[in-house]
Amino acid sequence: MELEKEEVLSAIHHCVKCKLCSIASFHPNEEWLPLCPSGEYYGYQAFYAPGKMEIFRAILEGEITEPSEGLLKSVYACTVCGACYEKCKQITSVELGAPELFEEMRHEMASKGWILDVHTSIAGKIEETKNAYGEKYEYKVKAETTDGNADVLYYIGCTARYRVPEIADAMLGIFDKLGLKYQVMGEEWCCGSVLFRTGQVEAAKELVAHNVEEIKKSGAKTVVFTCPGCLKTFEKNYPDMGVELLHSTQFLTRQGNMNLKKEDMKAAYHDPCHLGRDLGIYEEPRAVLSEVADIKEMKREREQAWCCGSGGGVKSAFDDFALWSATERLKEAKEAGAEALVSACPFCKRNLKEAAEKEELEVYDVVELVNRCLEG
Repeated sequence: MELEKEEVLSAIHHCVKCKLCSIASFHPNEEWLPLCPSGEYYGYQAFYAPGKMEIFRAILEGEITEPSEGLLKSVYACTVCGACYEKCKQITSVELGAPELFEEMRHEMASKGWILDVHTSIAGKIEETKNAYGEKYEYKVKAETTDGNADVLYYIGCTARYRVPEIADAMLGIFDKLGLKYQVMGEEWCCGSVLFRTGQVEAAKELVAHNVEEIKKSGAKTVVFTCPGCLKTFEKNYPDMGVELLHSTQFLTRQGNMNLKKEDMKAAYHDPCHLGRDLGIYEEPRAVLSEVADIKEMKREREQAWCCGSGGGVKSAFDDFALWSATERLKEAKEAGAEALVSACPFCKRNLKEAAEKEELEVYDVVELVNRCLEG
């Protein structure tokens, strides 16, 4: 275990099973809205934070000695979105964050071989191709637009490279239109986020070492990410490289007046869990989006945002659940009067876009709108 057993058990025993962490608002004059996607979808106590903590306690204290299908499902059908932890912080003084505990539980289980086949297959794909999707082709960046000596390096990430390349295209377009010098990694490997999130910590070590070495060799002073999952992993799981790590929206807010043409669009902003709850980045995406669209507020925002449903290895293992969670978010955006739902994460974009085929709502990443509204 990465954490001490006593420290983990102390945090688990801190939970009094009040289950208020599953409710977005419990003020008597406000609407009660669910906050835990897996608990709401599956309906059993084991899928809510208090139930999962009891499962972890039973594993650590030797009460559970064999994995069952139900055990694996309750532990891994969780997006590790952190909403329960944020809610708990409002009510009480917690010792350890629930996402940290749940990732530690998965690490403990993975070390026993208690892991889903689909997640070990992702590790195999990464080992073979250095990306989480096992893709053999390479996302092409126009060599003439990059500068190997640039202070800014754009880390693209697996999902923007291979599943929603329109996000990477947009970010590269912004660099070019603003006339900014930048570089990309010649040998960019998966950041390892999916391995850390699913408990396969040891399998990520080679990736970390490679990416650290490549970034140090690049001489870059700032690394920009369009993927919050990659950014979180670099912030939380990588050693300090002495470089600045920025999300694309943080980077864009530093560019001053970008001469953006505002569109006649009503857009709701969806907070990615890694960007908001994990990294505390709430205002910069809204500041950038407000330059290109009119923002409509949804009922669950910022710390109490509803998860898109694709994180923590859920998209690969429980796609029906992931798409249900995304559909719930799309309904909320439509209820707010939005014509489009805009996020700042490739995972969110991919899952929300798949679900949106039935909801008749446009889905974008904020950099797509910025690139579209930027005078070249």
